[in-house]
Amino acid sequence: MTRPSTPALPFRAGVLVCAWAVVAIGCIVLFGGWMLGVSALKNVVPGTVFMKASTASALASAGASLLLLRNPDASRRRRSAGMACAIYPLAVGLAFLSEFTLGWDLGIDEFPFRDVVGREQGVPFPGRLAPATAVNFVLVGLALLTLDRRPGRGWRPAEVLVVPVALVAAMSMIGYAYSIPAFYGPGSAAKMAINTAACFLVLTAGVLLARPHGRLMALAMTTAPGGMMARRLLPFAVFLPLALGWLRLKASDAGLFDDRVGTWWLTATTTLAMVLLIWRGAARLNTADTGRRKLESRLSELANHDQMTGLCNRHRFEEEMAAHGARVHRHGGSTTLIVIDLDGLKRVNDQLGHAAGDELIRGVSQAITSRLRTTDVAGRLGGDEFGVLLLESTPEGAMKVAHDLLAAIRAGGPEAGGTGAWSTASIGIAYSAALADEDGQALLAEADEAMYAAKRAGGDRVAHAGFWTADEAEAAGRARRATTDRPAAQNAGGR
Repeated sequence: MTRPSTPALPFRAGVLVCAWAVVAIGCIVLFGGWMLGVSALKNVVPGTVFMKASTASALASAGASLLLLRNPDASRRRRSAGMACAIYPLAVGLAFLSEFTLGWDLGIDEFPFRDVVGREQGVPFPGRLAPATAVNFVLVGLALLTLDRRPGRGWRPAEVLVVPVALVAAMSMIGYAYSIPAFYGPGSAAKMAINTAACFLVLTAGVLLARPHGRLMALAMTTAPGGMMARRLLPFAVFLPLALGWLRLKASDAGLFDDRVGTWWLTATTTLAMVLLIWRGAARLNTADTGRRKLESRLSELANHDQMTGLCNRHRFEEEMAAHGARVHRHGGSTTLIVIDLDGLKRVNDQLGHAAGDELIRGVSQAITSRLRTTDVAGRLGGDEFGVLLLESTPEGAMKVAHDLLAAIRAGGPEAGGTGAWSTASIGIAYSAALADEDGQALLAEADEAMYAAKRAGGDRVAHAGFWTADEAEAAGRARRATTDRPAAQNAGGR
């Protein structure tokens, strides 16, 4: 089992507030309410059940346990003290449950203070906790003892244990708001003082904040669409029906309408409110999804295209080659690869700066894309090296494209700083009527080697791989002769 990391500062502050609040309420009720006899401290709402002395002591002990165990990196002594404090509410809950289930009288009902008010009201077993309160103490004690238990996957035991505690306490609070005596009457098995219910809710929040690594807190903190919807809709889905139900009861008590009309108003307003909430949540999700799609599109663009030129980067270019190779191996077809390397980029960078070199690269990329079909693929393979994938081309057509690119780069290279300097290119071309390898790497290597042959021959020329047939070479020669030779002045400037 891996010990969880220390919670962030807002969570630690929240745990401190929850723990001290429960400790303070328990001590105030125990000493001020029972020891000093201030009845207003024992039951905040007059005429309802009050917090028992055993309840106050168990709550104070649970709060102290949460205070001691709030930091997973606490010392062994501190953790031992926290575990000891957690055992007390667990023992209290088990003791009272044994009295209910087994009919025992352990003599703990009025310990350490006598329940005078309960005896005067004729309450059976004065001072004894309600079963719901005893069950909550058992669950809270177990949750504190298993606070650091965390399986590899799934729910943390502590958060599973405190969820029923919160539900029981919330039902009790709703009973007070709706004036239902079953939740606070002296003879009810579900009776729970309102301050007791509030303490259980605060303890639940403290346990969840102390180790905010479970599924509940993950859902509350995640930026995923599901978490966003839960955070936006759950508060309304919980409190809005409660508020509408309370208003309906108050209106009926005031005689504004009978039960049928009141039920109709409650149903209509709840339905309308839920529809509006769902519509608003769906609109927010659509907005979030639109933003996500835009971000994904931008990330895909950055991952697959060169930022300076907008051409495919080397990774994307090789993916396009592999996809084309798979189609060729299945359906047949020809492939031409052209590799272009600039001859004068270093001179431009050294003489005029890298900004001029970048402008030159962008100009070359525009010259390349303007002379290709929409089905062809152009990419920047790195630095001043470019690649062109021609689909379903003839040798003659491929050679003509290569010479067109050579002339375009020679004549259309941007002037750098007004000096008349621009770059020429060395171009290698490789053609295959049927790819020997499915990913096209062998053909790319042939084109690359041809490009280096052109560069060794002085640059500013096209070289082709040596495996063309005689007929293909003749056709390539005709294409080369059809290309307009560069002017002498451009030769002098380019070199």
